[in-house]
Amino acid sequence: MDPTGLTLVELASAYREGRLRPADAVEAWLERIEQGPVYRVVTAARARRQAARADALFEAGVDRGPLQGVPIALKDLIDTEGDVTAAGCAVLADGPPARRDSPAAARLDRSGAVFLGKTTMTELAFSGLGINPHFGTPGCALDPERVPGGSSSGSAVAVAKGLACVAIGSDTGGSVRIPAAFNGIVGLKTTDGAIPMTGCVPLSPTLDTLGPLARTVEDTWHTWRALADLPYAPFPGPPGGPLSLLVPEALAAGLDPEVGRAFHDASHRLAQAGHRIERRDVPVLDRVGELYTRLGTFAGIEGFALHRELLERGGARIDPRVSSRLLSYRTRTGDDLARLVEAREQVRHEMDAIVRPYDAVLAPTVPILPPRIADLAPDPAYMEANARVLRNTQIFNFLGWPAASVPCGRTAGGLSVGLMVAASPSREERVLRISAEVFEGGSS
Repeated sequence: MDPTGLTLVELASAYREGRLRPADAVEAWLERIEQGPVYRVVTAARARRQAARADALFEAGVDRGPLQGVPIALKDLIDTEGDVTAAGCAVLADGPPARRDSPAAARLDRSGAVFLGKTTMTELAFSGLGINPHFGTPGCALDPERVPGGSSSGSAVAVAKGLACVAIGSDTGGSVRIPAAFNGIVGLKTTDGAIPMTGCVPLSPTLDTLGPLARTVEDTWHTWRALADLPYAPFPGPPGGPLSLLVPEALAAGLDPEVGRAFHDASHRLAQAGHRIERRDVPVLDRVGELYTRLGTFAGIEGFALHRELLERGGARIDPRVSSRLLSYRTRTGDDLARLVEAREQVRHEMDAIVRPYDAVLAPTVPILPPRIADLAPDPAYMEANARVLRNTQIFNFLGWPAASVPCGRTAGGLSVGLMVAASPSREERVLRISAEVFEGGSS
């Protein structure tokens, strides 16, 4: 048995049936991974200690839940005791190691998870493409010449390539869902404030969230519950009855042809299964782009305020595609942020009323296929591509809603297309159950 090919649920069953031991399984993963474009740091010593502890717990009849003994990867903005947290930044990589686990990492450790290492990411999490000139860019798992999506690039590629069973990423504008869509896996953005961000390098305290990346919806379910410090519960599966699903016109327009076909086919499968799909204009969503153009984005305003000293100290050691965009927020004021906060509350209030008759919102996760890395060398091409990949996902960060990306089809060239399911705050269970309906209805 090659444990690296097993899902979380399959691995958990193998442990409990005595067909596999965590210590042996973890060694199989450690043989496959190395420091490089996917993992900035491999934490082999801690992984072996955690695996030995999981073995001892099983032998003693103690079961802490599905993640016990499961090898996971953590995005390199999450503090883990004894490891430097670089957040994709060469300047921060020179800093001291973290003195303790972040609360989120501590929860995963208590669940019995095994930490394989810290994965590469876009510098300071400020891009949806996943390129990093300092530690390397892990190519898309389905086509290494294309971007992996960001900013949780290494976490997504690790899962897609069998270099971790599941992984943790962060999502401020789409940074879990975009790489999930590009790499053909499942990714969940959680509700604002549902999981503590203490001990994580921030970009936008208003919007930052943590969330899991996994091969299946059920694996995502179990990882989310451990991350959220929720008690074990079996995955309830897809919803039993017909659903009412809203597709906002603006999020389903302007798609790459192959993205459009995959989304259409997935929507058609759902309709054939008895669900009602309504595609309509939702003008309030247009205001999000207008607000960001007029007042600036939360990530830009807050990111510049938080990292101003780092940008000045780091100078040329900061990726210019990151620093130039953050430095453009020098002239933004507290008044801009205050107006943005006020407008956000109004948009959220209006959107809550619009979606009340529906079970969830559907949209393509990303309107385009992953661009080729070589095509993004000119700054204008990079900036344009970054804006396009963030177009749909950032809406739900603005709203603060949970949203999942689930594979809904493949292109003729073997690339994956993601479908996004979103619902009002604290409805992660609903999002994942509907995602399972998509995943089990003909996706890869």
